[in-house]
Amino acid sequence: MVAKGDMLYAWASTEEGVKKGECGGAVTALLRHALESKMVDGVLVVKKGADIYDATVEIVTDPADVEKGSGSLHCGTLLLSKILTKYLGGGNGMKLALPVKGCDTMGILELAKREKINLDNLYLIGLNCGGSVSPVDATKMIRERFGTNPDDVVKEEIDKGQFIIVTKDGGHKGISIDELEDEGYGRRTNCRRCLYKVPRQADLACGNWGVIGDK
Repeated sequence: MVAKGDMLYAWASTEEGVKKGECGGAVTALLRHALESKMVDGVLVVKKGADIYDATVEIVTDPADVEKGSGSLHCGTLLLSKILTKYLGGGNGMKLALPVKGCDTMGILELAKREKINLDNLYLIGLNCGGSVSPVDATKMIRERFGTNPDDVVKEEIDKGQFIIVTKDGGHKGISIDELEDEGYGRRTNCRRCLYKVPRQADLACGNWGVIGDK
């Protein structure tokens, strides 16, 4: 029997899901299961728009489309509490599952207190988050500090204290986050002082911090 507070290793049950996911595809698999099992009517996915600096959202109702949101976007971030209240009626129209960062969770809970968001219609999967980089600052940092054309970057990640970029020719380059921030680059100021990096008040909290072995 699984109890509140238990910690489990999880990953997608398919090879494709493991490959597409940022860390084994567990979050995508959970969102897909919520939709397939009729726990929710739709999934609010955050996906790449024109490039890695452009994040967009979409409500998907077909389980096959949940993978549109696989992976992470540190340079194209949105505040989902604002999306819910401004465009989705506070979640009153349909039951939704969505992945949330700490700031998303805090915003959603505060707006729920003000009866602007209906928590009963939301299934929140929390993601550990070490911070995000504004799109403008990210392109400047990649051009000036990494010596790379921002348009050539197809993926980025923050891992083991480094900001890492992957270019379209398969090249990788990583620089210490501390070093970047000492030079005036790096994460948003609010992200650097955030104390809510693991959103434990979500229905589930997922992440790769503390994982032993392959992530």
